[in-house]
Amino acid sequence: MKKIVNLFIIITVIAMTLYTFYSYIYLSPGTTVSPQQKTEYAQHSFSIAVHAGFGAVALFAGMFQLMKRVRDKFPASNIILRKVYYFSVLISAVTGLYVATYAQGGLVNKIGFFTLDVIWILSIIQSFIADKKDDMSAFRIWIVRNYALTFASVTLRLWLVFIWNIYGFELSHFSEVYQTLGFLCWVPNLVFIEWFYLNKAKLLQR
Repeated sequence: MKKIVNLFIIITVIAMTLYTFYSYIYLSPGTTVSPQQKTEYAQHSFSIAVHAGFGAVALFAGMFQLMKRVRDKFPASNIILRKVYYFSVLISAVTGLYVATYAQGGLVNKIGFFTLDVIWILSIIQSFIADKKDDMSAFRIWIVRNYALTFASVTLRLWLVFIWNIYGFELSHFSEVYQTLGFLCWVPNLVFIEWFYLNKAKLLQR
């Protein structure tokens, strides 16, 4: 099960990182978003690009914090990647607070994304504090929780495809599908992590 989860994370993280930089950085602003999102994107393209770009960096750099073999084999590189992860999460989360204020899908969606960014910031601070205290047991718990929130960028799109498929990918239904994602993209992630890694103490036995 653990190997399957790790393989899933690696494949989706690489795919998401490439997609983010291609669609949000390389292409013209608004090229890949839905028609309903183009107005907001045109008005806030910079904040969205910063949020998405640093989020993608955090998604990729944080992946290596979960790989014990990589951490043990390349300790110096792991420290650098950890600092990159801290910085990227903070930039993406702080800009995410602003992005959440104009997120599509209504008030509930805005609250969902805003709450995600608040918890994202608090958990990365807890990870940093544990790291500085050299409390690796606490650090691993908090970094896994935090990465579950970072991974929300992946699960958001997976849920979007899954739910939108029910409506035959009709653009007229995009808004009602998107309004379900403010909480759905990250709450199940935390529930899964708490059950699979933390409550069963599998993380601490690595």
